[in-house]
Amino acid sequence: MKYKAIIFDLYGTLVPIFSRKVYDPVLVKMANILNVPYQEFWKIKTETINDRSLGFHSAEDHIKDLGLRLNVSVNKIQIEEILAISNKFTRNSLIPDPEVLQALNQLKSKGFFLGLITNCNKSVPMEYPNSPLAKYIDIPVFSCEEHIKKPSTLIYEIACDRLNIKPKECVYVGDGSSKELTGAYAVGMLPILKRTDLSDAYDPHRSDVENWYGTTIDEISQLSNMLPDFVVP
Repeated sequence: MKYKAIIFDLYGTLVPIFSRKVYDPVLVKMANILNVPYQEFWKIKTETINDRSLGFHSAEDHIKDLGLRLNVSVNKIQIEEILAISNKFTRNSLIPDPEVLQALNQLKSKGFFLGLITNCNKSVPMEYPNSPLAKYIDIPVFSCEEHIKKPSTLIYEIACDRLNIKPKECVYVGDGSSKELTGAYAVGMLPILKRTDLSDAYDPHRSDVENWYGTTIDEISQLSNMLPDFVVP
């Protein structure tokens, strides 16, 4: 048996990390639209991240909920302005470095199936089809569409089922957010840590990174040369 597929994390793995320096100004704009203090808005956004990544409510309803929590009324124009800002940020965030696309192309040429699992809000699957990644990824799995998040073993099993492979035939590559490597290992995948600068991350302290003793890479391009060593005769 040999490894047949590679499943990737998204932010910090295939595209740049979710940067505070980049996203904080976006939150400031949203807070200004609602005419609320930024710190209060940031606090509520942080408290609702789990709801957004599980996707049980629409983006519009989420903004209305923010207004209720902040004790402000929210009108249609404000909702449209916030959604436009959010979608633009997401669209720009889904552009990988050319080297990543070259690496994915190499892996595809070797016959590997490629998958994606990401904890995200609904703007990501909406903008994803326009990302250059969509050309190379066979199966993308979004937490907000499945209503399940990493590290739940079920979301990894969903990806494997859609790729028509067994977890033990799959390599999982991620930057260690959300205990994703622990979850991949628990379901039977081979987890690989993609080293990423976490100094500008919202979650710089990650147990899967700080306690990691497994295989690591610095660039996605390294996988092409490493994977033959993982093949079991």
